[in-house]
Amino acid sequence: MIVGALVLAPLCLAQKKQPSNRDLRSEQEEDIREVAFVYLFGIGTGPDPDYSHYCLSVDSKGFNDRHDPSDSLLKRFPQARRTIRKFSECEIVDKHEEPGNSEDLFAAVKDKESGKPAWIISLGPIMWVNGHKVRVEGERYCGGLCGWWATLEVTLRNGKWKVRIAPGESIMVS
Repeated sequence: MIVGALVLAPLCLAQKKQPSNRDLRSEQEEDIREVAFVYLFGIGTGPDPDYSHYCLSVDSKGFNDRHDPSDSLLKRFPQARRTIRKFSECEIVDKHEEPGNSEDLFAAVKDKESGKPAWIISLGPIMWVNGHKVRVEGERYCGGLCGWWATLEVTLRNGKWKVRIAPGESIMVS
């Protein structure tokens, strides 16, 4: 009986050190979000040449349902050419309220700290198709008639996640 317990104890300890399926899935989803955001960073620049501020949102379920990404996800993005912020660090400003502004009647996105124009870049919830393919809604929005939406397909190939516009899906531009 004691011998059996001594044999099973190391086996139990080894099993505890391995990540659970839930932990592995969470880590994979952070990897997926990273590559999807990088893909969305490369789409367009906006009407203002200084659109180098990006406000990230994850698990968005619509325009009024946005959520901040984790701090660990934000740390994955280099800050060299752009400023990366959480969604909550940006605001949508109604330009109607600005005195003397008669030509631009649309809302705009701004970084709260600097006041500079910004993009809200959002990903919806990750929908697993199978163990190596997901679909996720991607969006870039800078206000008013300035936006881009599409369904992204992210596939694991040779150990790396690859992003493309999902086949058969249309891209919505405003």
